[in-house]
Amino acid sequence: MNLETPKKHYRIPDENLRFEKVIPPKGGKSYKRNDHADHANFLLQRSSVVRTSLAQKEDYHWSKHLFLNIRSPQSTVIKSEKTKLKALGFEILSLNKLHKNVCLAKISKDNFDILQDKIKRYATDFGNPGKTNLAILDDIEEVEAEDKLSGLKKLQDDLTVIIYLYNSLSQKERFVILNRLESEFQKLSIETESQVFANGTTALSCKADYSVLENIAKSYSTVNKVELNSSFFIKRSLPASKLPGMLTVNPPISNSIVAIIDSGIESSSIPFRSLVTTNLRYLPKSAVDVDQDHGTFVASRCLYGDEIDSCLSSNVLTPYCKVMDVTVFGKDKLGRSVGPDDFSLMNIIGEVVKKHHAEIKVYNLSLGKPEPIKDFDYSEVAKQIDYLSKMYGVIFIVASGNIDVPLGVYPHDHFGNNGSRLGSPAESLLAITVGSIAKYDNLNCLAVKNEISPFSRIGPGADGGLKPEIVTHGGNLDKGYKATARTSSYGINNTGHELAIDVGTSFSAPLVSQYVVRLIDAFPEATTNLIKALLYHFAQKRSIPSTLINPHNFYTGFGEPDIEHSLISAPNAFSYFFEGAIDQTKYQYIGFHIPTIFKTDISTKLKVKVTVVFDPSVNPINDLEYSMARISATLFKAQGTEFKEINVDADQKYNLPWNPILQFEKEFTRGFSCGYWELRLRLFTRGTLTNKYVQYFAVIIEVIDSNNKVDVYKETLKEFGNKYQIVRSKGNAA
Repeated sequence: MNLETPKKHYRIPDENLRFEKVIPPKGGKSYKRNDHADHANFLLQRSSVVRTSLAQKEDYHWSKHLFLNIRSPQSTVIKSEKTKLKALGFEILSLNKLHKNVCLAKISKDNFDILQDKIKRYATDFGNPGKTNLAILDDIEEVEAEDKLSGLKKLQDDLTVIIYLYNSLSQKERFVILNRLESEFQKLSIETESQVFANGTTALSCKADYSVLENIAKSYSTVNKVELNSSFFIKRSLPASKLPGMLTVNPPISNSIVAIIDSGIESSSIPFRSLVTTNLRYLPKSAVDVDQDHGTFVASRCLYGDEIDSCLSSNVLTPYCKVMDVTVFGKDKLGRSVGPDDFSLMNIIGEVVKKHHAEIKVYNLSLGKPEPIKDFDYSEVAKQIDYLSKMYGVIFIVASGNIDVPLGVYPHDHFGNNGSRLGSPAESLLAITVGSIAKYDNLNCLAVKNEISPFSRIGPGADGGLKPEIVTHGGNLDKGYKATARTSSYGINNTGHELAIDVGTSFSAPLVSQYVVRLIDAFPEATTNLIKALLYHFAQKRSIPSTLINPHNFYTGFGEPDIEHSLISAPNAFSYFFEGAIDQTKYQYIGFHIPTIFKTDISTKLKVKVTVVFDPSVNPINDLEYSMARISATLFKAQGTEFKEINVDADQKYNLPWNPILQFEKEFTRGFSCGYWELRLRLFTRGTLTNKYVQYFAVIIEVIDSNNKVDVYKETLKEFGNKYQIVRSKGNAA
């Protein structure tokens, strides 16, 4: 075997796995009431009032369940009482963001009858039977209409909204209730459009006055929420120079396809001819024509990369892949750009992914909303992206969004303003969110080279986690907050004959889309979890202004992708891959080896870097506990004949519970033995997941000589190469 080139990655075999049983904790204590009879009588009165009120709703006879707010005592966290509530017939649907003792729950009408019988016996029979479970109930309440209409302004006319039903309704219940709602609006001469989306979200869009919507929220207990149906926006680029007249466009290196969901691509011009596989048109209703400027610019950067302007001297362009044009923006009769709204975009991405997921794995979304996201608040578009990502094994690349105007003194007040936070749908948990860094600078620029771009929106994500995960070149701005030619990013404009300049995370995202396709081409058998892990693990850190004190990864995430090292190990490192599945019943130990060179050569310094990526199921109606699975990871080093758990300092790890990415690294100078080490994983679940849930994951473990003194790759192969399986890759992705 040639030990010098290529320096491949190696797969950990199943023989290196061992398991230990997880001993679950014992149940909690019962809540004590001073006067059970008084408590029981209160519950009887409250349950009767709620049942009477709900029985008068328009949809009472069309659903077999009741949807209620329930309270536990102020000092009790209601989610910890899930078992007791289940015994009473309740299923927790979502937790209250402001009050830890309140939740939304559903209960069947039959079980509610049984519950009332239990309360009666609790009130009248000797010993207050059932108190173990019933004592935890502090109150039962109807969901107020105002709670469903949060964010909408009273007395406002012509609100364009989406009315969402509860996801847990049966298919029959959904369609019956949707028909009833449509009939209600028809009587008022209000046009509607309804849809059951891929993840089960059931929605109706319309334009109506607040008073009408308030009446619907009061009359239909199966209405979950009413939200504004807002639109997405893009902007135009500036022409820079004409493409060479004798331009040669080479055949694409790969036949892989990226779906560009944008404003359309000028596919008839030379740079795109034969490279656009399909044109799908989903123009907004008010659009009378296409406006392909933004989409063409984005597509050109996906096809040709960041150095597209080199064609001015070479007269040659070489595309890496092909693209599919999914047009969702247009222009109206006044020439203004019009984009999709939430309702239509959810529809479009669901339809496109369902139809094309077998041949297209990467979907570029260089669009977003100007409003910053909020803590524990996931947009319905982001929820659709997460569902489609897991269901169909695809990867969405989403721009983090742009800060269009200065938000204060740069950089501290500017990035410290809440308006600098991500725009929807960049909060999607399973999408790769992309920010921008500057590649070029001058003395008049706000950012220096390889520093976050002034316009790039930042994290944290909705769960408080790392966002954006990745950054690439999207341009720079001068001190007047203006773009200049050389410090901007380059692409091709809607004429198809001119290079144009622009700045924005919209133009960082397509670079990452190409990188992801290159990794998929190189490792065609890899799961999406491993593709993401490759992108994150080998990314190179990028800088932020020195006066910023917030967590660094909220700005530039794991850094800029390093595709070369994602494909081939550096000489001073050896990379192990593992893809597996884990359930809640067992700890899973993954074994790997440290070569003895780290003991025999005192010039070395051992570093172990670990990245774990998984794709948790998400709960579309419980934003506070949106991710329903988490994996914990613990490294064990060899110490003599035993293993010792390793503590990793906070500044050397990224590990937010319930976030789908873990990464940490640890340097060692003493107190370890070479040979066999282990990484221990454990799965936790919550929400609606059962004990049978299995979580798939990918792990990259990299053994590095931080001092870069020895060929770790060569030494590891020489000592342990026969124990591992080479990960085959295709050369055309390099």
